[in-house]
Order: sequence, then C-alpha cells, then structure tokens
Amino acid sequence: MSVELQITPSEYVARVAGVRRLMAESELDAIVVWGRGGGTIERYGNVLYLCGHYAVFPTIRDVPGVWSDRGYAAVVVTADELVLCSEDVDAEPIGATRHLALDGRSGGSLGELVGEALRGGSGLRIGVVGSDTMTAKQLAAVDRATEGLRRGALVLADDLVETVRSIKSETEIALLRRAGEIGNRALTAGAEFLVPGARETDAVAAMVAELTRNEAVMANAFVYTFGAEAPGIPAPPTYSNRVLQAGDLFTVDLTGAYRGYFFDFARSRVVGAEPTAPQEAAYRLARTSIDAAADAARPGATVGDLARAADELLAEGGYDFEHAEFQAGGHGLGLGFEAPWIRPENDRPIEVGMTLALERFVVMGGTAATFERNVVITADGAVDLAPVLDLW
Repeated sequence: MSVELQITPSEYVARVAGVRRLMAESELDAIVVWGRGGGTIERYGNVLYLCGHYAVFPTIRDVPGVWSDRGYAAVVVTADELVLCSEDVDAEPIGATRHLALDGRSGGSLGELVGEALRGGSGLRIGVVGSDTMTAKQLAAVDRATEGLRRGALVLADDLVETVRSIKSETEIALLRRAGEIGNRALTAGAEFLVPGARETDAVAAMVAELTRNEAVMANAFVYTFGAEAPGIPAPPTYSNRVLQAGDLFTVDLTGAYRGYFFDFARSRVVGAEPTAPQEAAYRLARTSIDAAADAARPGATVGDLARAADELLAEGGYDFEHAEFQAGGHGLGLGFEAPWIRPENDRPIEVGMTLALERFVVMGGTAATFERNVVITADGAVDLAPVLDLW
C-alpha cells in the first residue's frame, strides 16, 4: 500500500478516555484487562487496543524457575494511570504511565504485577476484563494480589472495553477495508481450485498463500462440502484431502487478520455443475436474509431490528433456528469477533462507525449453503467494507 495505516498516539488516548467513562458509569475504580498472545491469531484484542502491545510469544504452561505467564499480558487502568504488566521486557506500550515486566524465573506472576500496579490504593472496586483469556491460576493470582486493596470481590466486566471498541475510527475502518480486500483476494485464489478432481486442501492452501503474500494471517477456514462423499471431520482442521466431485456444494467460512484487524467471509459454490433446486433454495435463503439485515442496519435502528429482519425471512423459508450452528445472525468485527451480537433481544442502537459481520449458515433439503457480509455503518446505512467475490 502507498499509505501506511497506523493508529496514532492520540487515538490510544481517546480509547482509554472512553474506557474510563464507562468505568465511572459502572462505579469501577480500576480494571484489569487481560490478553493472550502467541501464534498467529489469539485473544490479544483488548490489550492491543488500549496500548498497542501484542504478546508475540505462544502461551505455554508455566515451568517453575524457568518462565511463567508466557504469552500473556495485562493492562491496569485507573482514573490516572495505565500500566502494562507483561513478560516482555522490551515492550514499548503506547500511552502507558508504567510498564512492569515479569521476571518469570523468580517465580512471580502477572497477578503480582497487577497488585504492584495498584499498590497504594485502598477500598477499590476492581473489574476484570477478558476473563475468558485467563487461566484459573491467573485469576486466582489477581484475586490474591488485590485482596487487601479492594472492597468486595472482583467484578467481571468482560464487555466494558468491547463496548468502546465497537465504534471504529477512520483509521480502524481503513484497516478493516484493507483486511477485507486481502480476504477477497484469498477467496478468489481458492475459487480456482473448486473444480472436480481438486481437493479441499488445494483451495485452502491457495487462500493461505494469498493471505501470507499480503501480510495477513488465517484465523480459520471452516470448510464443509455437501455431496455424495462427505466424510465427517474427526479433528482439526475442518478441511481435508477429500476430492471434490461434480455436483458437490462447497462451503467455506474464511477468517483472517491484517495487523490485528479481521475479515470474516462465508461463501458457497456448487462444483462443476448447475445448482439443484435444494442447493439453490439454501443459498437464496442464506443470502436474502443477510441482505435484509444489511438493509435494516442504519442509524436509528437497533441490533435487534437487524436480527428480526433476517429471521422473518428465515422463518418463512423453514429455517431450523433450534438446531442452528450459530445462535446469532452475526457479530461485531474488529480486533476479533466482538460485540454487538446480532440477536433479536439486543436493543443496542445501531451507530455510525460500527462494523459488523452479518452471516447465516442454512441447512435444508439435505444440503447447506452459507453467506456473510462485512459492513460498516454510515449515516446512510450499511456499506460493504470491501467488494467480495460471490462464489455462487
């Protein structure tokens, strides 16, 4: 790209200010924001969002006397401080007032660093964000380290940072657009192998190669082929060396990230033949329901309005909600899968700057098809983040 896309220090300041406003509304004096790094795609989003730090090392089990909490990080946010606690001594967090680095060989833990970051306070109401990225041992360490500093128990506040994250800046939207462009290239490359005699893995390999050439990484490629020979997948990955046959219906939900920001596209194609009536019906129901949700996604609506717009069409088409593989019609999209979740009971207002992945996997008539769009909410409604190949 000719233009370098970077989050500016002033944007990090604005993000933390937004988090502090929600802390005040929730009557929290401090929050401990946990993140897990390592590998290609992990649960790094909240920590990266607040101070630009990504824990590169893979998360591994502690080995006493050698290392501890490898691949993890925590950010402590109070009214006047932002402290990064990490096992990376060379980390350079943006906007942090302090960085406390862990010496794993001493037998210490990030939980103890959290206690050090908060030392001097008393009677604090402390929230924990990102509890799903922590081990039970880590949560217990934070509990012990803050016991004498807080009043009451730790408060789970997992959605606090995500609420701020759900409204994107112009730079974030540009990064998501770039991610979408790369995802489209990957889907296009994989489509060349959706022919009789090719393997599922040939298509996935082409997608991965295209992502790699464009400085992106694959988070997942959920592949399901419906046809005469469709073996179950006993273990990861969900794709195999199964040979595609004419008339098979190939589906893929491809997710990847560019500089931490995700794309998430689902598409279907019938291999080497015209679609049958059941195949066409499954695809049309998936696509029209998603298009209906996108049409409803405009300021003044609620997230529930989107869900209901899609669900009405699905119900008319005989969609089996009870046995759906995902109990939502999509989700927020940014530094991972995030709020808001597209559910009928979600009354959160649709706002300009939201970015959503609207999706549906429709199983009916002995076959299935899938469709997914990534959109940004503008003053005029939903706009696709990037043009994406329609494999159908």
